[in-house]
Amino acid sequence: MDRDVFILSAATAAEPADAIRQAFENTDLKPSRVQDAVFGLENSTSIPNVEHIVDAAGLVCPAVVVSSGLRAVFFAGQSILSDDLDIAVVIGLGENTSTALLLVSPDAVGRYNLLPRARLAARSLSGTDSALRSAGLVTGDIAIIKPGDNGVLSIKELLEELEQRQVQWGMVSAGDSALLLERI
Repeated sequence: MDRDVFILSAATAAEPADAIRQAFENTDLKPSRVQDAVFGLENSTSIPNVEHIVDAAGLVCPAVVVSSGLRAVFFAGQSILSDDLDIAVVIGLGENTSTALLLVSPDAVGRYNLLPRARLAARSLSGTDSALRSAGLVTGDIAIIKPGDNGVLSIKELLEELEQRQVQWGMVSAGDSALLLERI
């Protein structure tokens, strides 16, 4: 990645609006600062009314739905890397649970004096080897590798495990998609 994208916060709740609100609880960031909400369908076939969820969470931003949580993170991350926005929330919509991640740019980290938890070190739609090459790493550098079938929840769990074990590198992968995280 040419620039950095950081994970500021992560939360899980039964309802997506609750997960979003909880993701803000331990930050100094106000929900009104979010510029985009990207929803990823996780093992769900029905598309909810995302505008209603955004309103219920106290956000005032556009919302979009993509086919998976991992793709939602890629989409929001790319928007930050392209300088289209500084703050996005990604919501993985599961059958009985939803997970929200707050993603921020380096500019937002500095401007709002934020303390990120991790950095999106590399991502790939061409497999894990491509993600590793992009980050200048090899498989042996990665302490934790998780399946990404439930993308956003898998990222949250990976983040918590990286922090708990105090290791630097982790990866979530699903099919040909891979995302490398660096714990900060």
